Amino acid sequence: MTKLGTAVLAIALAACGSSPPPARPPPPAAPPPSGPSQAELAAEQDAQHRAELTEAHHRLEAEQQDALAKTCAEVGPPSHDRCLPSCYATEPADPRATKKLAGAVEVEHLACEAPDGSIVTADELAKSPLHVRPFRRRFPREHKKGTWQQDYEVALNQKLPRGDVVVVTGARRDLTNPLTHEVLHCAPAARYARSVRHPIDRCGSVGDMTCEAAGNAAARAINVAHYRVQEAKRLEAAGNTNDCQQAALEAVAVARGLPRWRQYQKLNVQHWTDHLIYRTRFDGTLDEDALFAAIAKLGSDAESLYASCGGGTAATAVEQEQSFHACW
Repeated sequence: MTKLGTAVLAIALAACGSSPPPARPPPPAAPPPSGPSQAELAAEQDAQHRAELTEAHHRLEAEQQDALAKTCAEVGPPSHDRCLPSCYATEPADPRATKKLAGAVEVEHLACEAPDGSIVTADELAKSPLHVRPFRRRFPREHKKGTWQQDYEVALNQKLPRGDVVVVTGARRDLTNPLTHEVLHCAPAARYARSVRHPIDRCGSVGDMTCEAAGNAAARAINVAHYRVQEAKRLEAAGNTNDCQQAALEAVAVARGLPRWRQYQKLNVQHWTDHLIYRTRFDGTLDEDALFAAIAKLGSDAESLYASCGGGTAATAVEQEQSFHACW
């Protein structure tokens, strides 16, 4: 082969050696994902969470309705009074209850000044029997302004019908309430009432007040709350923090439960009676607004006591909150 032919052959071989390899076929496409997408999974989880919340809400509503509707007739009489931690004795009926009256009468009472300055009708603490009798003479007048007797009389006369009067009739002495251990400044007093048409009721009145002994649950609620607050204070002072928490927690529960129960009674069953006058064991004679203000204050005091006795933030169950009207 000539030099020229050799050169041509070398050029041709070089040209053949530089050609690109054939293109590889593309990899097969990934199969489409099976099952729900991430978005669908998130939506399903969200729907399940909402369903669980709804079920829990309905269950809580049912528990609340059951607790709000309970009465002692349904749960049966208690085997004992409330004993958390000590026993709260239900207020007894006035021993003069059902005694028939007519016309003008004199009803004896024991009037006491509590440590907070409120004036309480505390007939159950009287050492001798209190009487009720017809009174045909002119009613006695109240004492002069500036006297301790007149301070008592002003407080006791605020909720009476026009024409009736309460007058202090004897000397003042100190008594310790065996339930709350509070020292009270007590004196005999008498209510002079006109045109009485009702027997003495379980509250020691002539049908114009209500109280725990008459079966009023709101009066019982504030009595229980006050009793527990005083108990918690004594237990805290004694260093008994566990029982202090227990006493305070019941007061918190009752103070929370009473407003909810009133709303249920008003809106759901229409059993609430407006404008009642409540004779309480420890907080005086109160109208509805004053009673609910007083129990709110007791609840706040109880929360502070619960915390100071090491309980932290007080958590209460609906059964605890509504126990005051379900168990006597």
